Amino acid sequence: MEHFVDNTVKFLKTTLNIDQIDVAIIVGSNYEGFAERLENKSEIMFAEIPDMKLLGKDKRENKFIYGSLAGKKVLLSVGRLHFNNGYASQDIANFVFILKELGAKRLVVTTSVGSINKSIHVGSVVAVADHINLTGRNALFGCNYDRYGSLFVDMDNCYDTYMTDVLCNTAKKELHLKIKKGVLVEFAGPTVETLSESKFSKLIGADFSGFNVVNEVICANYCDLPVIAIGLVTNYGVLYSAGRLKHEDIVYNRNLAKSYYLELLERFVRNI
Repeated sequence: MEHFVDNTVKFLKTTLNIDQIDVAIIVGSNYEGFAERLENKSEIMFAEIPDMKLLGKDKRENKFIYGSLAGKKVLLSVGRLHFNNGYASQDIANFVFILKELGAKRLVVTTSVGSINKSIHVGSVVAVADHINLTGRNALFGCNYDRYGSLFVDMDNCYDTYMTDVLCNTAKKELHLKIKKGVLVEFAGPTVETLSESKFSKLIGADFSGFNVVNEVICANYCDLPVIAIGLVTNYGVLYSAGRLKHEDIVYNRNLAKSYYLELLERFVRNI
């Protein structure tokens, strides 16, 4: 009996006419504008994929877009499966395995983060160098797609250094931006961390906090898919916030910085 991953890969290869994928990119729904930078596009809503488990707004918003950018073949995932929306560990894992089995050579995950390091300001672009998983979840828990061997995955150097170097050099030389590398701490969400949790995160060495990325990275390492996580700092953590954190402020800050964040992402893809 074939696995959901294998059936989905066959379906997507045929439906999107996929021959190769130089880079797969997972973007949140707030960064869907990156799709405008692709040429020769074909797309499919997640809801059109047979047996794809979807919850809430994912049914009407999430989609795959396959296209080209500077001669490279790109598979863009507009939207991701969030643990805090109610997905199981295996759902998150299968999503990454689909990208791997479709032939992706590299994976880029994007995210918005909150700074818990005073030297990392709102509007900064950061590269995740390491992470601390405080979600209480591991997407490989109970994994039933064991094509890639032992689930005892070495997570040392789990973020690809080559892609990180390309990102930093591209930002500096082409956009005069300095990328700060740091440690990401992740909580399960959807609530942001408390003041005590923020203090604890700083104490244990984290530079910024967020959701969703860590478990995608765990699965990418399991299936030997080189991965990088690129963050946009949209707010300070509660430790440095002047007042109560409002989602409207996060959206406002993200929109101010989104143009150069997406421009950097495009130039990065051109250079890898």
